Amino acid sequence: MSSEDAQLKMDEGAPVPLGSRTVLPSISHRIYTLIGFAWPSFGFLFLILMCNNAWFALSFPVQWLFPLVCLSALLLGHLIAMWLESGATTRALDYFRRGMPLIFYRRFAVVQEVKSTEEGSVGYGRPAIIFGGRRILLEAVDELYLTFLGLLELKSYGTAGRLTASRASAAAGVAGAAGAAGAPLNRADLLARVPVGALSLLEQKQLIELFRAHKSDIVVNDRLDARLKSPIVKGQAVVSAFGAVILLYALFDVGYATFTWLEMLRDYYGSQLCMQHPNKAEPFLKAGDKGAKVRAVELYEHAEDLRTHPSPMSWAYRALFANGNSAAQLLAIKAETLYWLEKPDEAIEVLQSAIALKPTGYKIHLHLARWLAERGRQKEARAILDTILEKHKDVLLPRLYNQTLVLNDSTASEELYKKNMAELDEEVFGEEPVWPPGNEHPLMEMFRRDDLEFLKKAFFARPK
Repeated sequence: MSSEDAQLKMDEGAPVPLGSRTVLPSISHRIYTLIGFAWPSFGFLFLILMCNNAWFALSFPVQWLFPLVCLSALLLGHLIAMWLESGATTRALDYFRRGMPLIFYRRFAVVQEVKSTEEGSVGYGRPAIIFGGRRILLEAVDELYLTFLGLLELKSYGTAGRLTASRASAAAGVAGAAGAAGAPLNRADLLARVPVGALSLLEQKQLIELFRAHKSDIVVNDRLDARLKSPIVKGQAVVSAFGAVILLYALFDVGYATFTWLEMLRDYYGSQLCMQHPNKAEPFLKAGDKGAKVRAVELYEHAEDLRTHPSPMSWAYRALFANGNSAAQLLAIKAETLYWLEKPDEAIEVLQSAIALKPTGYKIHLHLARWLAERGRQKEARAILDTILEKHKDVLLPRLYNQTLVLNDSTASEELYKKNMAELDEEVFGEEPVWPPGNEHPLMEMFRRDDLEFLKKAFFARPK
């Protein structure tokens, strides 16, 4: 059968031999999609490690695992993307998606075009394009509309018919005679909506030409027309692919940064555990160690080496952990480790540096006030507590800390108590009695174990 005969049969509505070809998304789109699912997969795998300590006994640093975890995240992201694009998922959501796949990952569309019998046909029918489980006749598409979000809408007048100007006027006249407000709406029905940006610009133009070849009077909107007229810049696909490679690098860079951070936390924790509970520090103690204290120092020094000597190629480490809240958090953990290593003065200096990075750190301020008080530096401790109360007038714990610092002076203690109660009445409790009855405002406070230990020493362990 010649191509002219096939076209004639197609025009007559008779089935013609068809061959199919697959339109693939661009490489950059596939990488973007893959990484989009790899990021949450990486987060999930990271949280598994973060929430358990089974890996503490590893004979090698956990940061060495980051390439394996990143590759596992990519594999898991690939499987998720395949599942979302699969025919089974498409069929399960057919009621909502009308045969359209949830995402376009490995395949954009299948085009069924006329082929001669000599070329080897795969079946008979009319030329069409298939998205997932939805088949659309090429000749049925009357309009192509590119939305602001870059989605290509395929529309058809197959069910309503297209009104010409004369027919629209006639319809308006009939509607007016019938007392209607105007001509009936005659909009094209939406057949499908696809992310055409998944294709390169050249493939987008070829796709539009495919529709035009089967519908010479097809309508395109101005936005799509402008895209079709834009020139194809040499190397454009390479630039887009380079952007995808940058995202891939970012995944591994963040993997390195977060696993380095995890290794630091492990070493700080291990150092504190060796000092506080050496009998429970088996995962950190090695054969031949000179003692738990020596091992605690080794772990601290290793954590410090990781903190101060990150890879010079890691942008993510500097962005995530070298400044701001994250740096303050690490310094606070370092300070606490120094405290348990029996270096309280160094711990105080480090904690002051953390406060300089995070002036609003409520917990860090309390920590510093407690250490200053324990070192006999009550004046500095009270200055820290006053700073807290300037910003948090409705809290109890800093007031209790302040009260412990003046217990030896009954007059000052009584005056401070009255002052604190007056402020709490104003900020929390309100005037007594309250109406309606039972509507008292409670004071909600968070106490940590260290707070209770400090208060116990002050209130219950004072010399008689």
